[in-house]
Amino acid sequence: MPSNKLDNTNSFNTSPAFFKKRWAYHLLFWVVYFGFCNVVIFYGVYQIREAFFYYTLPTIFLLDVLLAYFNLYVLIPRWLAKGKYFYYALLLIAALLVTAWLNILMKHLFALSGSPVYNLIDTYSFANIIGAIAERFYPLAITTAIKVGKDWVQNRRRLQESEKQTLEAELNFLKSQIQPHFFFNTLNNLYSLTLKKSDEAPEVVLKLSELMSYMLYETNGAKVPLEKEINYLENYIDLERLRFGKNLALQFIIEGQTTGIYLPPLILILFIENGFKHGLRNIHNILEIDILLRVENSHLHFMVKNKMAVKPANSTAAGIGLKNVHRRLQLLFGNNYSLIETTQDDTYTAALKIPV
Repeated sequence: MPSNKLDNTNSFNTSPAFFKKRWAYHLLFWVVYFGFCNVVIFYGVYQIREAFFYYTLPTIFLLDVLLAYFNLYVLIPRWLAKGKYFYYALLLIAALLVTAWLNILMKHLFALSGSPVYNLIDTYSFANIIGAIAERFYPLAITTAIKVGKDWVQNRRRLQESEKQTLEAELNFLKSQIQPHFFFNTLNNLYSLTLKKSDEAPEVVLKLSELMSYMLYETNGAKVPLEKEINYLENYIDLERLRFGKNLALQFIIEGQTTGIYLPPLILILFIENGFKHGLRNIHNILEIDILLRVENSHLHFMVKNKMAVKPANSTAAGIGLKNVHRRLQLLFGNNYSLIETTQDDTYTAALKIPV
């Protein structure tokens, strides 16, 4: 037996079905508009009590409806939307004059039937023509404003969706570039170990498998948990430890609360990879790299420091690398991030700050 909650949900979903159809909104608009004219203006303000007057109003209002839809579906799409403003204005004025003439003609015919209200109207006087045009102008202006506003919202929505799809495509392209770039370096590491017939080669394969699993299945979303990204970085560092052995002096410090924090995937790895790629060993043949990851005040601070043989400013134009991450950061965060690259003596430091 279905629960009450399910029944209520179905009832809620089916009840507004009437308003899911376009014509229903049009009907509702005209009912409200004509109701306001009849009740508020004619009956309330002018205090007209003649029954014949209200019987004939639908015929008068029909001119308003025809003029409005002629403007919405003929004049606007064929002339206004195409920038032909002069022709649009000319045809709109002509349409107003024709409907004003028909309006006065109909009122004159109703006056001949003996209606005291319509008898007050002098046929085709200048004042009556201006008044008839003004009467047509109100529904015309309201419907035109609704049409233009609706089109603007739809065009804005389409533009935003197009921009979003373009950004997503570029982000996916930039992210996809990381994978072959990274695996090329890692496979080179594995190749060097196999040449040495190192017992560490199976462990490298296992670590590489974990890295591939993360990159293939965990990074498809816009953001990933920071803890998974840290585990990914640690696996990469472990691979490099196997390759460098005792010739690597690396410390990876993590500060702050990392649980429940999310960030775009594969942003941080390039800074670490850059440190290994361009790092300079000291006189003892040891590569020194310091990594700090700190979460503070809803921001992630990430810093990588290493010795450099060449000023790293040129490295951003050397390939994918940091040029890639600069572009991704710009697309993801706009101006709401900070990336400072400095070189002091022979030490290069990359300091990143992003909101999380």
